[in-house]
Formats: sequence, C-alpha cells, structure tokens
Amino acid sequence: MKNKNELAAALGLPPLPSCSAETIGALLWAREVLQNHQTTTYAVQDPKGIEDLKSIKIGGVEQWLHIRGRNRDNPILLYLHGGPGYPLIGWMEATMQPWEDYFTVVHWDQRQTGKSYYSANDETDPLTVNQFISDTEEVIQYLLGFLDQSKLFLLGHSWGSMLGMQMVERHPDWLYAYIGIGQIVSWMDNEKVLFDRLIDHAKNKQETELVAKLNTISPYPNPEKPGESFAKHSNFLRIELSRLARETGTHHLPLNEAIAKNALSRLLNPFLTVSDLVNGIFGDQPACYLPPYHFADELMQMNLPDQIGSSFDVPIFFFSGRHDYQTPVTLSDAWFEKIKAPYKELVHFEESAHIVVREEPGKVLVNLVNKVLPFAQAKGPKSSVANHE
Repeated sequence: MKNKNELAAALGLPPLPSCSAETIGALLWAREVLQNHQTTTYAVQDPKGIEDLKSIKIGGVEQWLHIRGRNRDNPILLYLHGGPGYPLIGWMEATMQPWEDYFTVVHWDQRQTGKSYYSANDETDPLTVNQFISDTEEVIQYLLGFLDQSKLFLLGHSWGSMLGMQMVERHPDWLYAYIGIGQIVSWMDNEKVLFDRLIDHAKNKQETELVAKLNTISPYPNPEKPGESFAKHSNFLRIELSRLARETGTHHLPLNEAIAKNALSRLLNPFLTVSDLVNGIFGDQPACYLPPYHFADELMQMNLPDQIGSSFDVPIFFFSGRHDYQTPVTLSDAWFEKIKAPYKELVHFEESAHIVVREEPGKVLVNLVNKVLPFAQAKGPKSSVANHE
C-alpha cells in the first residue's frame, strides 16, 4: 500500500501535510462540492438530448460507456481511446462538450482499464488483440441498436487507431467515415523511429548520460524480446523525448506535467468513483506492460499495411500532430499516401504532438464539422482525394 505522499504523487499533487480525520473529511466534502458543480455545469439540458453513463456486458465482462449529446438523433461518434490502458471517461468530457452540438459522443473504457477495470493475469488469462477487436464490434453493434441508427463515425486515437482501422477493413457498412488521430501503422517501426529520433536529439544536445543509457538499451526494440523491451523502456523513452523536444504527449507541456494535470482532472471528475480512482492507482498495470509479455509481443507484431492492406471502402481522415513522434507522423503520412479510399484527407495540426484533441480542440472540431460530418448528411465532398495542411 502506498503512503499518502506516494498517493499524492500518483495523483499529480504536491506532498500532503499531516491530516486529521476532520481535514480528510473536509477534503472529501470539497471534492464532492466540485463534482456537483461539474455535474450541473456539463449536464445535457436539451429535452432531445442524451446523457447516459452505463455498464453493459461486452465479451462476457462488464464494460462502461459514457454517451452524451444534445440530440440523440445526431450521428454517433465513437472515440476509441489509446494505450492499451489509457481510458477517457472522466478526462475528455469538458474538452469535447462542444462536439455534442453535432454528434452523440461515446467514450468506452476498454476492458481491464478505467471504469471497466478488473484484475487479470497475462500468464493464465492473457488479453489478445482479437479480443479487443471483437469487443469493438460488439460496442458498435450495441450503439447502433441502442440509438436506432444504421452507421456511425469512428475515431481511433493511438492504440485505438489500430482497432479503428480493423473496423474499416472488416465492417465498412457500419461506418460513415473513419478519423485516425496519432495513427499507428506498424508497432515495431513506431518504436524504432521513436528511439532513433530520441538518440538524435540527445546527441545534438550533448546529453552524454542519456546517450550512454540509450546505448545500453539498443537495439530497441530488442528483436529477440520485443514485447519485454517495449514494456520495460517505452515509457522512459517517451518521457525523455518529451523533455528534449516535446514530441510525445503534448507539444507545449512536458509529458510528466501533462499526466499530472490529467490525474487531477480525474480526481475531481463526477463520473469516476473512489473505487475507480483506487483501481487506477493500486490496480494492475495495463496488460502491455505485464510479464510474461504475451500481449506486448502480440502488439509488436501488428503491422496494418501487411495485415489489412491499404485499400478501403470507407472515407478516411488522418488528423496528425505535426510534432508527434509518440506515434510518428512520418509513418502515418507515408501510409496515407498509399491508401486508396472513396475519399481521404490528411490534416496536419501545427501546434500539436500526440494529444491533438487537447492541444488544438477548436481546430479539431472545425474539421470534424466541416469535413467529416457531411458524410452523414449525404453531402460528402465530390473530390476523391484531398490533402490539406
């Protein structure tokens, strides 16, 4: 069990002073007041709207959805979060509230994370990519039935973009269009490019200690143990690349500071219970970091062009942070050029790294409304290919 200061650090807070029972009670009261304020501020007031935080059985286990919008007849936009293991319920609602004027926005905490957390064992009951693909199919079918719609928009971010492109290839008839943000192409190549980018920065900035440490990690990922190599070093590499160049996480904030801010937002969010927060701090790490690394090894084998090709029957949008080397923009740009689709468009966000939705929220919404939404209104663009900066 962590002590109170370790707990505070996990939540992105400064060290806590000695607290009496009365002080703790006052802090919990203050949290409840702030949560009630947020509940009132962000409540969906429109009589045609929907605001539903619910659990459903997906793949045989309880998983949570957060469904919000000002008109339940608006097109559905399902946001597939990253990770695996970085849920969005309790984090993105305020940022994405303006989206609810145009879409019924759905966040889904995938199995074993966030509100859908349960303890699992990678050795006796390993997660698999196919299980997540199956879960995604079930969630989409549930939403289409629940909201009585025939198609939806699918937005995949980071790891979610791997799942999203699987849906594009398998079920084009379920989708109006697909939006990839921080689009992953090949997990192995992703990590190689990230590592090379970091070591170049380290050498240019004469960070001799960092260069020496990176040399001990090289080759990365280790071709003989790629999953273990990823699990042990990927977070360190991303933190260092953020420190040196702001090319992971957010472009204008070091990754550790961004994580701390997110943790505080989750602490005060009305959609998360104390149990949710405790699970996030004391529960298992995401499966991709757990030995004996079955799931991590499977991730490292994922290569979308090899596995699903580059020709699709769904309009494709890539929203890419110009400074994103967490999922290198160079790789997604190169794949985009090869993709064939009824319509495709690449949009670069000049002031963003990986978390485009948080860094340039207004520009994301403008592009969603002006470029993506028309595909649900039978008024999609006439041109078959576009590439806008």
